[in-house]
Amino acid sequence: MEQSEFGLNLSYYRKKCGLTQEHLAQLLMVTPQAVSKWEKGSYPDGDLLPKIAAILDVSLDVLFGLKQDEAKTDLAKDVMEEIHTLPEEERDERFMELGYHMLYGYHDNLRAEHVQFPEQLTKETYAHLRTDHALAIARLNPDMQYLCYLRIPENGIDSYAKITPRLLKLFQLLSDESALRVLFFAERLPRNFVLTKECISERLHIPLEKVSDIVDCCDKLGIMWELTADTGSTPFPVYGYVHTVPLAAILTLATTLINYVVNCEPDIDTWLQGPFRNPPEQTDTSKHL
Repeated sequence: MEQSEFGLNLSYYRKKCGLTQEHLAQLLMVTPQAVSKWEKGSYPDGDLLPKIAAILDVSLDVLFGLKQDEAKTDLAKDVMEEIHTLPEEERDERFMELGYHMLYGYHDNLRAEHVQFPEQLTKETYAHLRTDHALAIARLNPDMQYLCYLRIPENGIDSYAKITPRLLKLFQLLSDESALRVLFFAERLPRNFVLTKECISERLHIPLEKVSDIVDCCDKLGIMWELTADTGSTPFPVYGYVHTVPLAAILTLATTLINYVVNCEPDIDTWLQGPFRNPPEQTDTSKHL
């Protein structure tokens, strides 16, 4: 079913009023499934239309797209244009500010004008969000700021993040001090830079055999890749580093985890069920390691 202009506008003004499909359905004394169908392309009964317009405080002409709402703005487009017009060195600061305000948007008892991004923090400070539909954490201290947002699938995060041989291999790698030293070293490399195992061994004072095992594991996991160099004599392997964002995020979030998150501003905690929702899998992965 193709989404109609009515459905698009209904969804937009419902969200603008802070209503879920369930809330709107209760006000109209219909099922949430009915509201969902309207937003996807069908239409409500005629006698419901005036009630919908009154609840959403919008005219039927605007709902059906016959008239433009002058107050309606494309917030996503406005944000994109604002970030685009900022100097590059100012974009990250504005991004963190916007993310901070969006997290506060989940707070039911707070007005937007009372929200201000904190400055001159003297202790570890985070913004925390835990709901049945999303998880988020942001570190606000200027020496290391980040924002991590996870939208929870209907059937749980574990429908995506599963216990697999490759996941176990990654955590085995990260539990090895020498491997972490190699990864931290590689993260410092400039773009399009390649190394030999011998060079890594010499730089980090790690035995060549150990470095070889680490690099080969990284190659299999897609963290490094092997190339062949030919300088006119015998060809030899060299290795490039992927500089993958998830790995940097894992190391950053792991540091947050072991530092204990205790000071949160805001700390929005409304969840009723955990983000992992499927029965545990009885998979024997030991033979793959």
